[in-house]
Amino acid sequence: MTFSRKRVRRSMVALASAGVLAAGMVAATAGVVSGHPAKNPWTWPGTAKKGYLPTHEPDVHGGKVKIGLISAGTIHDHGYYQSEVTVIDAYAKKYHWTTIFQGKVATADALSDAENMCSQGVDLLVIGESQLAAATPAAMTSVCKDTPVWIFTAPYVKLTKASEPYLHVATTTGSPSTVATGVAMGLWMKAHHQKVAGFVTGPALSFTEGAAQGYLAGMQYVTKHFTLDAAFTGTLTASGPAVTAASAMIAKGIKMIFPYLGGGALFSTAKYVASHGGTSPSDGGKWCNRTGVKFSIEEVYNPGYLLAPALTQFAHGKMRVGVTQEFAMGVTAAPAVSFCPGAGVSSSQSSALTNFIKQVETHKITATALVKKTPIPK
Repeated sequence: MTFSRKRVRRSMVALASAGVLAAGMVAATAGVVSGHPAKNPWTWPGTAKKGYLPTHEPDVHGGKVKIGLISAGTIHDHGYYQSEVTVIDAYAKKYHWTTIFQGKVATADALSDAENMCSQGVDLLVIGESQLAAATPAAMTSVCKDTPVWIFTAPYVKLTKASEPYLHVATTTGSPSTVATGVAMGLWMKAHHQKVAGFVTGPALSFTEGAAQGYLAGMQYVTKHFTLDAAFTGTLTASGPAVTAASAMIAKGIKMIFPYLGGGALFSTAKYVASHGGTSPSDGGKWCNRTGVKFSIEEVYNPGYLLAPALTQFAHGKMRVGVTQEFAMGVTAAPAVSFCPGAGVSSSQSSALTNFIKQVETHKITATALVKKTPIPK
């Protein structure tokens, strides 16, 4: 992984609602201390180039170390959202920390819930994922004074710039994992004589639309006439609407259906797809061998994998803010993309996926360029 001053990319699809909401809520929040630090955030030592080190980390507030997490999803979903809970619990057990977890945080409540978490004296605030980007201005408020903030965000999601010096941002470089997964989907489709894939997700926001765009870009890298039938159900956690959408796709003869959902809904939908003769990519975790669900492609990117290195740094008093920690295919353990055993692809197709990933790693292919010329599926 690599570090940079602030290489958080601007969104390919603006997260307008979250950005407007964040701006409005910051203006209305009495606890706001500054729009941008005149010097170092909270007078922490460091530089803009190297980042800033919170004083007395990990015990920044004195007493027993306390970690707080706010998450947009169900934190007991056995999947994407729970991955951060699992890794925090592991570190808490090892270092005798205490924890506070809050799931199902709505975008409209992200900022106030982040401030509420800070008011409980957490020594590290973890903002779970891109859906809660509207919470990042909390890092600048008086209630979060001296509290470092970690967030995982997709590279196409825009953060509030004034809050960036207060944040430790984890991100994936470019959009290669989504594009590589799209390539894997395209190769599978080619092997199984399919022309259309399905994509089932929740609300139409920048992170869901951007993901769909990345998958389609990869599919069309394999064959330019491939298309992606996208269904935005409005919920990432309820399996009912997702299964209904998947059922409609199956009725059209679509076999490769991507349930881009929270763990519970993901597994229920993938199981339904498999029981009706289709297959799915695993979304986020190492689940090729998961009981009761048939996955053909494994895309590993759950935020828990990305949080662990920061918690190691935090535990040793070395986690800086004002930096971006980048994770890249082929360089770090996550993100990663591969075919699952029994996917029904040839060795040459498996090699084609590996070769594509290597070309992305060596910058012979620019994944973001492929995405930019691809329309957002509807």
